[in-house]
Parts: sequence; structure tokens; C-alpha cells
Amino acid sequence: MENKNVVNPTSLFSIFEYVVTLHLGGATHMNKNLKGELAVMDGLNIKPNYAALAREYGMDWRTIKKYHEGYKGKPSTRNKSSKLDEYKQEIADKLSIHRVTVYGVYKFMVKKYGISRIGTYSNFNKYITKKKLKAGQKKQGHPRFEKEPGEQAQVDWKEDISIANKYGEIYVVNILHVVLKFSRFSHIELSIHKRFDDVARGLINAFRHFGGVPEELLFDNMTTVANINAKPKKPTEAVNRLAGEFGFKVRLCRTRAAQTKGSVEARNKMIDWLRAYEGEFETLDDLTSIVESINQDMNIDINQETQMSPAALFYKEKEYLQPLPAKDVVDTYLQPNKYKVSEESLIRYGDSKYSVDPKLIGEEVTVDILDNKLYIYYNGKLSTMHPLNKKPINYNDNHYRKLMEGKVKETDMETIVTNNLEMMDRLLESRKLDVSETAATKSAEALIAYINQSEYGKWVIGNFAHLSASDRIIFIKGMNEVLPYIGNRENFISHIKYSMKDNLCKTLAFDCLVNDLMAFSESDCILSDDGFNTLKEKYNAELDEFIDEMGRQYELEKEEDEKRAAEYKETVSSDAGIYLPDIPDDELPF
Repeated sequence: MENKNVVNPTSLFSIFEYVVTLHLGGATHMNKNLKGELAVMDGLNIKPNYAALAREYGMDWRTIKKYHEGYKGKPSTRNKSSKLDEYKQEIADKLSIHRVTVYGVYKFMVKKYGISRIGTYSNFNKYITKKKLKAGQKKQGHPRFEKEPGEQAQVDWKEDISIANKYGEIYVVNILHVVLKFSRFSHIELSIHKRFDDVARGLINAFRHFGGVPEELLFDNMTTVANINAKPKKPTEAVNRLAGEFGFKVRLCRTRAAQTKGSVEARNKMIDWLRAYEGEFETLDDLTSIVESINQDMNIDINQETQMSPAALFYKEKEYLQPLPAKDVVDTYLQPNKYKVSEESLIRYGDSKYSVDPKLIGEEVTVDILDNKLYIYYNGKLSTMHPLNKKPINYNDNHYRKLMEGKVKETDMETIVTNNLEMMDRLLESRKLDVSETAATKSAEALIAYINQSEYGKWVIGNFAHLSASDRIIFIKGMNEVLPYIGNRENFISHIKYSMKDNLCKTLAFDCLVNDLMAFSESDCILSDDGFNTLKEKYNAELDEFIDEMGRQYELEKEEDEKRAAEYKETVSSDAGIYLPDIPDDELPF
């Protein structure tokens, strides 16, 4: 009797071939055999029996017919295309932006096209790695520091962030980032100014966003809140006054110990995410909305350290925050800046002047910015509006006409007003400067004209005027030496500003180099690639000496910190009557 459980070797081989076909989906041995048999039949002019062949090979008869008509099988899945292929060039372009992060580009692409088209971050990152769209970066480790709910918020202030809109116009902005340490819940605010008033307003808006005030704020070495030249460095009177009124302690990061402020430093990758929007917005209002959107996403996304959403943990932490002070205290800091109307019926905003109704001469008005327009208010009511621009003087026709009343005949009014305003525009246009970097190296006059073109130009020239004759010569020579190697004009002038502020103009060329190599500045690299290599080679010896000196200074400060820590711990131990040798460094009051 035949044993039905015994498998016929021939049928087993057929099953194996069928499995191979399913897995490889292309030119398998079985398919080759089928094709060979079909070829033999064609050579003998025998019409294939598709049904019989289908039974023999365990396939559908229609598939057999397709093979007979030239079908070669499914292509290998190894070269399967990705749905990200259509965005490959855009992804590559965004990743080429200086300091942008992969995650920042991912968030931008999801915002623009939707997650259904872009997919998960994991697959997005794998795609970038597979296509070699961005080189890997070595990361440095640092210890973690945790705090109890409501105990601490960490503050970071990024200045002079340059980003271009879709028309190529450069916006230079500053960003305040406040992060609650326990929950990682954050508030981000964009500012076009960088005064303490702007920092204070941002902090108060953060407290209002949180619904309360943490026990302490940890700041980096921001000149707006710390006197970094003092030994030891200490908070400014302005921030101490704010702290007293809002009930928080001021704590400053230890020198070259940014890891103590790890939460906000890590989350400041948002600035690198923001760079993905280079060329994707039109107005300052658009950019503000983008920052707010990024902040919302950060508060919702799962945090890698806590493995929870900051918004979820904030639900717990908000109960531990201190209440806000009285409304009149808050309002004192949030009152808008006031501008006095001149006898020419103008107010100054930024580097330009804008007209208001002449009846307001001598009065104080307030302003607001929306959609690249300047709105001027008097006693809370809108008085007039001007498009923001870089013209030094912006007169409204009606305002100018009112100024001329009583000074010219009414019959001549229209002609005189029209002619005067046209002449003013022509003069302003004729005074525009367009000096190249090459031309700026030809003479001191050309150099000053070149500097004057920059946003920081007037500030630099104003300080240049107070230099001695010998210092001016040294400054001009230093400028001319590095100008041919500059890649970013605004960042360069910004460096000049701070060089002059710190009285470093005598070593301008070396200062610019050090700023790039040692990352003293938060701004982008100011040198072109050729300039960087040229100056690096030229100042190689000076740079080595500088790094050695930095190392020596660091060791001295480290020894001083260790000595102070030991003295403090000894004092605490003696006061308590017990020995307490293991006080953590982050618990020290300095």
C-alpha cells in the first residue's frame, strides 16, 4: 500500500523552485527551465499547452503565456526605488546649509509635504545615509544634570543669527530659549534687538507661557545678564532687579562648562532646524511664526532623555512653579518702547526715520511691526502705517503737506510738495553705496564706504572716529589684509564690531581667524575656504601659542575652582558640626 506521507522527490524539488521564485522574483532556475522548454517548442513549431505547463510548474496559465510572449519576471527588489527619491535634490540642498541638522531638515520636509509622503524619521535618516547626502559628525559626550520639578529653568540667548528669505534678503535676528529642566518644556522668542529689555521681555513671556516662575534661572555667559569681566563674574544690576521682583535666583554657568546647561544647549539644535527654512519665508512675521511652530513641535515630540513628551511632564511640573508677581509689576516690563516725534514730524526706528501727523510733534508714540510694516500708535490708537524699508527718511505725502502749510502759497502747494519729495528721493538714491570688497582694499575712503554699507557700519565708524591716528592706520591695514578672504560680509562686520568693543582692532586679522577656529562667535564662519586655509597657515604659530595659553588659563581656573569648592565644603561641614565631603559641584553657590 502506498504511503501517502512519503514526499516524492520530484514534487519536493518543484516546491523548492516555487519558493525560490517567490523570494527572488526574477530569473530563477525554474523560470529558466520554463523559458528553455518554451524555446524548444517554438523551435519545433509546437503550440504550447499553457494549462499543462501551468500544472507542471505550479503557475497560473496566464503567467506561462506572459513568459511565452517575452515576459522576463519581476525586477529584483534590491534596486527598489524610494518615495523620497523625488525629493532627493531638495533634501541634498537643505543638508548643504551650514550647521543644519538632519532632524531639522526632516521636520521641514514633513511640514511642507506631510508625513504620509516623507515617512518616519528613522527611514528618512536611513535614506540619507544610504544616498550619502550628509557626512557623519563626531559627537562629544557629557554628563547629565537633573533637577526637581519647578527647581530650574535654563536660558540661552543666541545673537546675530543670519537667515535669508525667498528673495535673498538677509534677516539678522536673536533668539531667547528658556527650558524647564525637569520637563524640558520650553519657550522660544525671536527678537530683532539685543538689549536687556528684550531679554527681560522674553523671560517674562516665558513665565506667562509656563504660568509661573521657577526657583532659579541658569544663564550662560551672556553680556546682557552677566558682567563677564568681573573676577569672579557676577549678574548685572538689571537682572538682579528682575530676579528680585519675580522671585527667582540667578545662577551663571561656570566658565567653559556649557554641559551644566545641557538641556537648553541640546535643544538649541532648534536653531539648526530653523536653518532648513533658509529661502522659505517672506517676512519677519513669517519667520516668527516658523519659530513658534518649531517650539510647539519640540514641546510635543518625545524627548530622548526623558522618553516622554515635554508637554506631558509639564502637566506635573507646572504645579511646582512659583506664582507670577502682581500685574502692575509684569506690565512695567512689557510696556512698549516709546518714540518722541521730532520737529520734522519724524520718529527714528532702526536706521530709518518715518513720518507721523505733524500735530503729534513733541508727543510720544509707540510702534508695532507686522508683515514688514511699521504701525505707529498714539494713546493706543493707530495714527499711521509705513512699509519698512532701508530709506533713511520716509515721508507720507499728507504729513509733508501739513508741514508746508503756512510756509508756501496754497496754489503752489502741490507742485512744491511733489518736487521736494522727488528731490529727496533722488538725493537718497544718489547717496547709496555699492563698494566691492576688492575696491575696499584700495584706499581708506573706500574701506570706510564699504563698512558703511553694513548693518553694523555706523556703529563701527562711530567708534573708528575715536581711534588715534596710529590706531586708525593699524585698523585699516588689518582690515585690508583679511578682506580678500571674507565669505560673509555681515558676519565679518559683526566680528569687527566686537573686536573694536574689546579693543582688539590692532590684531584684527588674527582675531577673525581665532573666532572661526575656536568658535568664540556664535555666528557662521566668516572666512571663505581659501581665506581660512591662507590665514590658518600664516598664523599657525600664533594659534598654537594661543591654544597653549588657553590651556594654561583653564588649568589655573580649574585649580581655583577646586580650591574654592574645598574651602566651601569645609566651612559647611564645620558649621553643621558634621563632615560633608561629597557636596556635588552643581550644588555649590558659585
